[in-house]
Amino acid sequence: MMSPLRRILIGISVSVMVGVQVAPALAETAAKSRARSTTARTTSKVPVRLKIEVPTRAWIPAKTAPKVVLVCVHGLGLNSQSFEQFGRDMSKRGVATFAVDVRGFGTWMKLKGKEEIDFDSCMLDVEKALKILHVAYPKVPIFILGESMGGAIALRLTAEHPELVAGLISAVPSGDRFHKTRNELKVALRLMTGKKNMPMDLGDAVVDEATENESLREGWKDDPLNRLTITPKELLQFRRFMNENHDMAERIVSKPVLIVAGFKDKLVKPQGTIDLFNEINSPDKMLMIVGNGEHLIFEENQMTEPVAAMLLGWLNSHINIASPGITR
Repeated sequence: MMSPLRRILIGISVSVMVGVQVAPALAETAAKSRARSTTARTTSKVPVRLKIEVPTRAWIPAKTAPKVVLVCVHGLGLNSQSFEQFGRDMSKRGVATFAVDVRGFGTWMKLKGKEEIDFDSCMLDVEKALKILHVAYPKVPIFILGESMGGAIALRLTAEHPELVAGLISAVPSGDRFHKTRNELKVALRLMTGKKNMPMDLGDAVVDEATENESLREGWKDDPLNRLTITPKELLQFRRFMNENHDMAERIVSKPVLIVAGFKDKLVKPQGTIDLFNEINSPDKMLMIVGNGEHLIFEENQMTEPVAAMLLGWLNSHINIASPGITR
């Protein structure tokens, strides 16, 4: 029987909304982001000296100091722009939201020598961003939020550097995917035939399993900063990284953790996420299963008001500062 700390919240209704936009080039500093990105109207309070030095988007409360900071990491194939609507929504509720590009995606694809997926470098990027944000917001709790591949990155960062985060929000971090064996055989065949660096188009396989919404599928595939063509060598690195999630989960012993999964996810098996949740050793953990949720919960305008209310309620319960809290 699941203990009281291992709560499963089932039945939250999720409605799919379409809001995919093609993003301009990412700003290298938060100050430049105000002038160059579509988030300009919501980022007027970015600290002037804040320079993250990692491709980053920022959505900052316009009129009040943030009560909490979120650092977001996107899923496989996507880029930081996928948090556009989420960041706008959170900033209006008093949450400063930052989203970074994972190596090999987004702006990294345009930088010579940085085009390949590189999880070791990505971990250093996120670590660097968190350290800079701690300097910029010394009295504000900073949480890390990731989804799918980003959820695994966020989980690992929390395990390896618990001093850098106040807590973890990880959506579908499991590598236990539907059709996993079939896909691994394809990768193995490419590797055996010396085609480890020949890109494989995963667009239809990933996107079609991630959502049934046709408009969202088209927008996902058409965004030039998204990347759905990946080499077998990179996929092998991805698989190894995701398989290490179980060891990382066991190393989280004290930080508050919120694990989220969509009940209707056809890309990643919900049971895999539940298994990871059970392996986390922190006594302060919660599992939220979104009843009508597909693979994406927070990205690409998929967060609904019930999910937002649950997220903000959880954040408010873990903010240890003398303030009214964030707005629901």
